[in-house]
This record gives sequence, C-alpha cells and structure tokens, in this order.
Amino acid sequence: MKTRLAIALAVVPLATGVSLALAGSPPITGGLVGTGVLTHKQVAVHLSGSNGFVMEWARLAPGASFGWHLHLRPVAVVVTAGTVTLYDSSDPSCKASAYSAGQGFIEPANHVHVARNEGSKPASIYAIYLGVPAAWRKNPTPLDRSVKSPGNCPANIR
Repeated sequence: MKTRLAIALAVVPLATGVSLALAGSPPITGGLVGTGVLTHKQVAVHLSGSNGFVMEWARLAPGASFGWHLHLRPVAVVVTAGTVTLYDSSDPSCKASAYSAGQGFIEPANHVHVARNEGSKPASIYAIYLGVPAAWRKNPTPLDRSVKSPGNCPANIR
C-alpha cells in the first residue's frame, strides 16, 4: 500500500506539470517505461537533502551477466528491451525469475544476486539507485560490489 501511495504521490505532480506545460507550449510526449515488484518483503530507503539518486542504463548482449554482486543502496530496475533473468542467493533452490520489457524489480541494499541475459536478443535496463550520498553521485563506482557465488546455486549460474 505504501508503494502505491508513493507512486501516486510522484505521478500527481508530473501530471500537473504536463498539463501546465501544454497551456502554451509545444506538446510533451512520454509514456510508461515499466513497472516493478519488490524481490523481498520490504526495502528501506533513506532520502534527505544530501542523499539522492543515481540512474544508469545498461545493454546486455545475449549471454551477458553482471555476475554475483550486491548494491550498497536499494535499486529499482526496469527492463526496456529483451528479458533479464534474476537469481536470488537467499532462495534455497536458486530459482530463476525472468523479467521482460516493461517489467522490473526492486532490490534491497546488500542483497546478493545475479542478473543475466539468457535470451537470444539484446536486453536493456534502467537502474535507479535510491538514497545515494552526494560523493557517490559524482562517482557511482562504490554502489556495487562483486561477491563470490553463493553455495546454494549451481556453478554455471554466474
């Protein structure tokens, strides 16, 4: 419910801004990029005057993988082309979850996972890291950490 409320609160100002912009300017076009679900029961995000966000995009060739990793801040990901398959280290069976264009997921901070393109076509994503300190926004390299493969997943999942 809180997620829906937050999304609604974010959309209302956007819709108001678009209608105001249309009053005397060329048309503004846009549309939904995608929607997502939490991969876990809850995610905490700490925003303040000094903690903001970083948005990145990535294109994954067929067979490409981010490798086992974690993020130091929560990250919302939307798939804009192809399919991205996510493996969760906390799942004892290491079951795959596939997300196609228009779908997405939200990963909590410090959660070990791997995302791969197991398809035959390129995949593209946008990732928004939330609660990012100002120093990291200038150089977002510290946001991700590579980690060893968890013992519960097959060795070929990397």
